[in-house]
Amino acid sequence: MPHIPLPTPSPSPPPPKECLTPLTAMIPCMDYLTNVTVFSPPSACCDGLKSVVSTAPICLCHGLNNNGGMSKLFPKPIDPIRMIILPARCGAMIPLQTIFSCASKLL
Repeated sequence: MPHIPLPTPSPSPPPPKECLTPLTAMIPCMDYLTNVTVFSPPSACCDGLKSVVSTAPICLCHGLNNNGGMSKLFPKPIDPIRMIILPARCGAMIPLQTIFSCASKLL
């Protein structure tokens, strides 16, 4: 049988020196992530999420982990379920490698 190479995922960007700067792009997500009466994220939120996914995806761990530092950016606690479904609502794909890193590392 011929050997067919599997497609390799594109390499992740190098980890940023800090995450506060990239995460500020997600400030427009505050109402959606902290208020259950807001039914969909605004386009500025999705643009910010996509920016973080493309430039510093590892920083999303701060929002995906229960003890994440992303809550420090917002005056109210983030709803973890809303953080998990935000990429689907915005049509953004978080790299699987990032999700595994979030689960295995303490940031």
